Amino acid sequence: MIMKVPSSDWSDQFEQYVVEEESDNDLDDEQDFSEYLWMENEEEFDKIELQRLEEEELMKECIDAMLEDELETQLCEWQKARNEELNAALSSLSVTSRNTLAVNSLLNPLADEFIPRSRLFIDLGTS
Repeated sequence: MIMKVPSSDWSDQFEQYVVEEESDNDLDDEQDFSEYLWMENEEEFDKIELQRLEEEELMKECIDAMLEDELETQLCEWQKARNEELNAALSSLSVTSRNTLAVNSLLNPLADEFIPRSRLFIDLGTS
């Protein structure tokens, strides 16, 4: 159907035509059920979805295992570096024998063992 619309232009020489397209009333009457088509084969759909979920879970487990392995490797490397530092520090320490210490000592090796007395005991005894 074609409708003639008068032009708003300064001249009537040009005319505008508006063509009304046929409406899709025939198609509008039918509802679109395409998003519900999966229900036709619900068992197959469920099987596919379960498989997809299992694969996602497996991928997550693999990624977690890889991260755990990487952390374990880093921990081993850190422990190795720490042990090397400790070994280097221990190797730089010198060990002196007891004889060398005793010869240079100013303490009397024949003196009685020192037993400290409690100040409380002394105060109680004198009062």
